[in-house]
Amino acid sequence: MRKPEPLRDGDPIDVVAPASAFDRERFERGVRALESIGLKPRYNDEIFAKNGHLAGDDRRRFDELERALRSDSKAVILARGGYGLLRFATRIQPADKLVIGYSDATILHEIWRRAGIPSIHGPMCTQLGEDPAALARLKALLHGDDAGAIEWEPDTARGGIARGVLAGGNLATLASLCGTPLQPQFRDCIVLLEDLNEPPYRLDRLLTQLLLSGSFVGVKAFVFGDLTAPGEDPQGRSEVVAERLLPLNAPLVFEAPFGHAGRNQPVLFGAQHELDAGSGRLAIC
Repeated sequence: MRKPEPLRDGDPIDVVAPASAFDRERFERGVRALESIGLKPRYNDEIFAKNGHLAGDDRRRFDELERALRSDSKAVILARGGYGLLRFATRIQPADKLVIGYSDATILHEIWRRAGIPSIHGPMCTQLGEDPAALARLKALLHGDDAGAIEWEPDTARGGIARGVLAGGNLATLASLCGTPLQPQFRDCIVLLEDLNEPPYRLDRLLTQLLLSGSFVGVKAFVFGDLTAPGEDPQGRSEVVAERLLPLNAPLVFEAPFGHAGRNQPVLFGAQHELDAGSGRLAIC
């Protein structure tokens, strides 16, 4: 992994929308949050385009992302996830800068990991401002400071301590990469996974697809964030995950503060981490 160049107060950060359209009020709140940690968000009005469920057509979204990746900034943050990056994923050339996001940004995280470039799995622009702790942690990671360990009350299916490169992201997005040139392979990784709106049978299908593709061969451990959104019935979800993954004999822990349900602490993908699945602790080595 190449060590990212730290950001400093006054540095620009490019905001892009390569996936779904988004709420402008939440976007502007996120821009203010970025300004509050000393950064200068950059974007143009084309980012507010809408084309059905997408933030403009494929050409607009790809060109905006490409310009941001080749600009003089040290970091790029997505406005929102949703869906859209898969349409041109094989055309994306990674740049030696941090990308920030989750959900559909999982595709960028996988491209960056393959290139040996770290990335930040965490809130996107439309989520920033909801959680002061997540914003403070994002600032520390961007500045190259020690963000500290993430600790939570775990639901542990198999305990143990594991070390490996932190990777993964959104479960459905990773499964969508199977059979493509971006087929995931997580040997020697601690795999972070999260999703929502996926009942047990669909979680079974997604995990089975990744298992049959060989994506999980040699995984060091699994750490799961949110599997339900507020109001969803959680029954059977962690049970089916445990049924599919425990045969791999790797530590497996649930309830980590990542995902779509309002808890989404930023973490540095591509960096070596240590996971204590029994106590619920994840830290950069």
